[in-house]
Amino acid sequence: MSEPANTAPDLGKSRLRALRAYGRDVFDLDALFGGVRDGRHQPETDSATVAAIVFFCGLLRIRSLNALEPRLDEPGFARLVGETIKALCSVDTIARALCRMDVGTAQRVSEGIVARAERNKVFREGWHGALRFVALDGWEPFSSYSRHCPDCLVRQVRVKQQDGSVIEVPQFYHRYAVAMLVDRRFDLVLGIEPLRPNAKRPAGEAPNGEDEGELTAATRLLRRIKRTFPWLDAVVADGLYANGPFLTAVQELGMGAAVIARKETDEPLKEALNLWGTSPPQEVVDVPRQHADGRPLQGTERIRLWDAKGIETLDTYRGPIRVVRAEIRDPGKPEEKHRTWTMLVTGRWVTARLTPLKILQVARGRWHIENTGFHQWTTRWEFGHVFVHNANALLALFSLFFAAYNLLTLFLYRQVRCYGRDRGKCPTRTISRFVDEMLDDLARLAQTHDSS
Repeated sequence: MSEPANTAPDLGKSRLRALRAYGRDVFDLDALFGGVRDGRHQPETDSATVAAIVFFCGLLRIRSLNALEPRLDEPGFARLVGETIKALCSVDTIARALCRMDVGTAQRVSEGIVARAERNKVFREGWHGALRFVALDGWEPFSSYSRHCPDCLVRQVRVKQQDGSVIEVPQFYHRYAVAMLVDRRFDLVLGIEPLRPNAKRPAGEAPNGEDEGELTAATRLLRRIKRTFPWLDAVVADGLYANGPFLTAVQELGMGAAVIARKETDEPLKEALNLWGTSPPQEVVDVPRQHADGRPLQGTERIRLWDAKGIETLDTYRGPIRVVRAEIRDPGKPEEKHRTWTMLVTGRWVTARLTPLKILQVARGRWHIENTGFHQWTTRWEFGHVFVHNANALLALFSLFFAAYNLLTLFLYRQVRCYGRDRGKCPTRTISRFVDEMLDDLARLAQTHDSS
């Protein structure tokens, strides 16, 4: 896509300029911002500008709206956003706009980036078995014992007092189901869905007055992202999702699944263990060790594999389930206790294309959402800070921040070609160093000249 003439200020020769041009030329980023809407009446600062400000706030990892405020008076930041004025709006305007923003339009910024990447064949090769995998998990960015809003979830927490006594107090928190495309080289956020408090749930969905559970929100999210990205093939999830209703929902969407199974007393794992009994493993392999985020490590690990296909003992799921068990040992330390992974696999394509070792690698790849996702967002992207304590504002802000995360990840992988995982280095540190370079570039933008 060619850049329209006379629409973008010159940002100079820098990493920041290169990323801004990449977003504009390849993903039509300015048009995506232009599609964002909010409910303010005749605002002086339009929704597109607010969306761009929040996007670049996330991209540069500015830690709060208070920290963003002085940036709004800098010509360099205005030039980055795409404005030629000397100063932008106030942070109060941004907060009001986020509270009234149409979340669906904010989500479409990130969705548009991923959709364009798919059309550009970024995911053409897929991952294991040439399949595209989406990891689902719950994420809780923050909690409080005092500050709360009508959309907060509530739980009782035991707290020790100064006199040594223990009391139960309410704790307020927000929790989300998150979907992430997991790949050998990069991970992209596909969607986020909040867990709703009891008072906000539709009639008949809240037994015993409870808040909504992660499974309910994750299933709703999966249906939405499958409509948005029909090319997704399979779901990867932890032990919470090893149940018939969720696997049935996956089946109805025409997808497969690789889900961790932990309870040996539950079907179909119970039946698979009876079938294997004390029999030796069907396969033993030595493979190079890997970090949880995919980086190679020194040494090898010995994996013993058992495989049972076509088990149909789970009453709440119609269809065969494949069960794979793996025992992982360090061959140099035979005295150490082994680690065990057990996976339930559904879906014709997933079952037919993947060997037991590949299924294990897919299941372990779920940790990408924990490491390059949740851990990075909390420790390096400041997502643990409550920018605006309003449910709609938080969801809109996270959606725009995830769009920035996706664009930055694609830029590093496709353009810079120094992505940490490709070089055996920590990807989160690679991204942090790159963001530091962009912040240095931002400080120099005030000295650049406006041009078409």
